[in-house]
Amino acid sequence: MADIDRRLAAILAADIAGYSRLMGADETGTFQRVADLRRRVIEPTVRRHGGRIVKTTGDGFLAEFPSAAAAVRTAIEIQAAVAADAGPIQFRIGVNLGDIIRDRGDVFGDGVNVAARLEQLAAPGEVYVSQAVCDQVRDRLALEIEALGPQTVKNIARPVEVFRLRAGPGYRADAPLSRRPAARRWAMLGATAALAVAALVAGLALLRPSPRPADDRAERLDAAAPTAPRLSIAVMPFANLSGRPEDDAFVDGITEDLITDLSRISGAFVIARNSSFAYKGRAVDLRQAGRELGVANLLEGSIRHVGDQLRINVQLVDAEGGAQSWADRFDIPVADRFRLQDEITGRIARTLNLELKESVSRRAARGRSQNLGAEDLATQGMAILFNKPQTRDTNEEARPILERALALDPNNAEAWAGMAYVHMRGATYGWSASRPESIQAALAAGERAVALDPGSTDAHYVLGYAAHFNNEFERARRLFERCLELNPNYAPAYFWLGIVETFDGNPAAAVGLIERAFRLSPREGLAGVWRSNLAVAYLLLGNDAAAVREARTGTTDNPRHPMNYAVMAAALAHLGRADEARAALERFTANGGARSLAQMKRIGRPSAEIYAQRFARYLEGLRKAGMPEGEP
Repeated sequence: MADIDRRLAAILAADIAGYSRLMGADETGTFQRVADLRRRVIEPTVRRHGGRIVKTTGDGFLAEFPSAAAAVRTAIEIQAAVAADAGPIQFRIGVNLGDIIRDRGDVFGDGVNVAARLEQLAAPGEVYVSQAVCDQVRDRLALEIEALGPQTVKNIARPVEVFRLRAGPGYRADAPLSRRPAARRWAMLGATAALAVAALVAGLALLRPSPRPADDRAERLDAAAPTAPRLSIAVMPFANLSGRPEDDAFVDGITEDLITDLSRISGAFVIARNSSFAYKGRAVDLRQAGRELGVANLLEGSIRHVGDQLRINVQLVDAEGGAQSWADRFDIPVADRFRLQDEITGRIARTLNLELKESVSRRAARGRSQNLGAEDLATQGMAILFNKPQTRDTNEEARPILERALALDPNNAEAWAGMAYVHMRGATYGWSASRPESIQAALAAGERAVALDPGSTDAHYVLGYAAHFNNEFERARRLFERCLELNPNYAPAYFWLGIVETFDGNPAAAVGLIERAFRLSPREGLAGVWRSNLAVAYLLLGNDAAAVREARTGTTDNPRHPMNYAVMAAALAHLGRADEARAALERFTANGGARSLAQMKRIGRPSAEIYAQRFARYLEGLRKAGMPEGEP
């Protein structure tokens, strides 16, 4: 018997998303487009990187490469070229590095099988790779890397660690392989959820969410809506049919808890609270909402509060066709409402054939307080903080309600987290008498919340927020990472990790993380704030055009947020557009921004010294735009 030809190789597997549908709609045109792409893009790109096409099918191909970097470069460039065509064809690509067997020109073995399974997991237009491939390229190519966690795939004995790769800022097809030091572990931290999407996160924000036109990211989600994965869900704000305004906080609390609980379902992506609540009080076409939010399923319901009883109607709707997947009605005593949330979550999971993680419910993970009055007050206080305009008066309205909750139940973790938010907002926006004392009070309240509820995403988040402003950057990093372990769909944690990375001198990683936050929550109510930080990261990378683009969009999203004008002024100055830079700087100061570089280093920042060191290019741009050094 001849020796078996075994070797280590990188395998690229690709197919066309929705090929049967495309052929059914236009058989001749689809065939011609595929043949043209194969001749013009696929074959020359594979050859240029030293690869060999092993086989082709009507809707895909398999290729072998001598290295993981060569296969990844090929995959990235093919996806970019296909996207540039702006046609109906989209490839899904999987890349694996492993042992293969070659026989008469074909290849076999687990190395090939894993590549094929990665391709089946990949979303249209995306590149998914295994751990082995990621380890080879993460420090050698300018890529955005997002960890999707271990995935169980057909006919593979062990779970496969999956990563999504995209070209990052500075990626060039002809760039030599880098030997950069290994990036921090969290820079690859993405949702541990599978099967990609455009879905968005439950999280608390610092400003009131408000409906607004979808931005360019939302428009891209609209285009991708027909291919939204079935594991993507939006929980629309439940309707309060009791007619009592005092029940609004309770109804919103049910909606928010369902968002949190569904985010803990293995493999699910869940729309952000701030995005779904943008539809509150509006007549909604569910199919349109599904397209705008990029999800396959929408959950909607209503609650009627009559005496000590609740009647809840809930339905799960297929966003594409508008048909009901499941509907039910619950009549339950008010005291059992938390058990009701568990039941609804479980039924949805069974309907979608999802696997619930252990302790899917935060109530199951920690046990809810038995003091219903305290729970109601905590929910009411949080609703005031996050459903009303962000003002000093709102902050002071929530404070006594949360204090009453704690007087009734000193072990109510949600109320402690709410108090931490009250203190941090006072520190952040200058509403407190002493900023340092408010930060310390927030740290104490956040630590108490985490101790009482180790499974609370909100508690970890607000404690990380306070730690960052206390110059405890590594602690903040760990807390935000823990948020994402608890809830892989928590967009604000990605945003704050991006800020931490910017302060750590890694703006490229910051861009990837803040972009990830936007992908999870394209209608985020804090868009103006988020964009200003994304614009800063681009500015520090030297991509002034992108910085101007993001900052300009931020001024549209939130015209009163001054920092967008500041970064726009700095970027325009670096571009040599002096008149526009001066005009943007004037808008910055007119909206309450700093009047000198010395002030700039102090406003809302953990450390003037760090700010001056890590943001030198930003400060130099402001100097060019005309900002004076010292107090004006």
